[in-house]
Amino acid sequence: MEILNKNGKIIPQMITKGDDQKPWDIAHHYVDQEVKSTGSVEYVEPNLPNQIFSAEDPGSVENKAVSALETFNENEYLKNWPKPELQTDRFVWHLNDQFSEFKKANRKLLAKTPNPTIKIGHIDTGFQPGHPALPKNLNKEKSKSFIKGEEGKQAIDIASGKSLEQDGHGTATMILLAGNSVKKSDTDDNYEGFIGAAPFAEIIPMRISETVALIQTSAFVDALEYAISEGCEVISMSMAGAPSKAWANLVNKAYEAGITVVTAAGNSWFEGAKKALPKRVLYPARWERVIAATGVACDNLPYVLEARLQKKSEGGETMQGNFGPEDVMTHALAAYTPNIIWGTMNDHGKYFRLDGGGTSSATPQIAAAAAIWLTYYRDEINEILKKYPAERWRKVEMVKNALFNSAERYSYPLYKIYLGRGILKADQALAIIPSAENLTKAKEANVNLWGILDLLGLLLRLKGDDEADKVRAEMFQTEILQQMHANPNLHKFLDYEETDIWSDTDRELMRQELLKSDTVSDKLKEYLKSE
Repeated sequence: MEILNKNGKIIPQMITKGDDQKPWDIAHHYVDQEVKSTGSVEYVEPNLPNQIFSAEDPGSVENKAVSALETFNENEYLKNWPKPELQTDRFVWHLNDQFSEFKKANRKLLAKTPNPTIKIGHIDTGFQPGHPALPKNLNKEKSKSFIKGEEGKQAIDIASGKSLEQDGHGTATMILLAGNSVKKSDTDDNYEGFIGAAPFAEIIPMRISETVALIQTSAFVDALEYAISEGCEVISMSMAGAPSKAWANLVNKAYEAGITVVTAAGNSWFEGAKKALPKRVLYPARWERVIAATGVACDNLPYVLEARLQKKSEGGETMQGNFGPEDVMTHALAAYTPNIIWGTMNDHGKYFRLDGGGTSSATPQIAAAAAIWLTYYRDEINEILKKYPAERWRKVEMVKNALFNSAERYSYPLYKIYLGRGILKADQALAIIPSAENLTKAKEANVNLWGILDLLGLLLRLKGDDEADKVRAEMFQTEILQQMHANPNLHKFLDYEETDIWSDTDRELMRQELLKSDTVSDKLKEYLKSE
């Protein structure tokens, strides 16, 4: 087990092997030792694998492998969700003017700026060499893997033969973000032309996971730090999970550097084993300094309405996007998914499927729209920032202002609940000129739990003037918040907003669930037990 400091860096002397202690107890032991030896201590946390998406579906793996042998056809659309009815360009329907408007927006950008350029950091599983739709400006030399054992290597994704939803996830989302021009022979004679939403962009891939099942805490931290150092202006990450303080600190650093971070709201399932996963917006998307990518189907209805779903086998048919609570949706935006193209590679020369889904597909579309707007107004934005040299966060807020205020919000009356600020419209966003006026700095990303320590009586056992206990209070909050994501019996508390009042019943449920859990640290249980 590895222990991280508050900035997500591994503490070398705290790498343990074969330790029977629980991860958070190892972190608490480090705090105790530091107090004894130096008299001072800082926040630390275990380098945990984030398992929010670790719910493989053996049945769907086999079905998808078989269907990959078929001719590319309409039957690949997910049957529980609406499919596009366009007669032309149906293959890339989401790019069209009646949907996300990327074709129109890119034409407008090229008319103003003949050679546009912008760096986008793509944090995912990497890329699979050889796919014909990989971005034209894919920077392979700058690509980097942050997976243990792959240090110093490029962000190359090697197929493992598992689910097509998992294998090549980075390739698929990268193609949606900035895919190159393809020939008809690449698409089973379905389409010819550019396939990405921002095909002009330079893409720097950062590989943080072999699949979307596990995300190591330190890998995301290192990738985001690398993106900042490489001058990326936008980040696209189609992953989500439980929070950590290290994640929060790097999200704050990116925001202060003026980087627009777009991450997936997360997915949930209607039935089956995956039904136990959280249904609310996950992290980093839950933080206000990030744009949370939610989903909307091609009929402009939310990608969350369980009433639309028939009972099918667990997999894409019963997957839907996460949403809520209400205060989180103020920085969420919807893009089109599912039944969108999904880049893939197999032994039969098939490069695309029609059944792409999840908020993974929505995320790169929103990131692309941010990149187009930033590039279109580069000169104007730079002039504004000259007046605020120490406030580069204004750049992020200008992007959010443009995307949010141009979003379509009339198709569905309850858009605030399920979609957030509305449905992405890339071209209409270009009508909003950047301005530094009326911008509010977003709340810092953190792992504070709205007084939960006081609610659980923990503050009575923690000495307010003791530095070690102040650190321990932060550690307890992070651990409890992670448990709220991991334990289905605690998911209800993810619905709570900062202003909500917790009842005595809620307090006792939380306490009992934490006490009986096998994964909660003994140190936290010690403080939770009645005196």
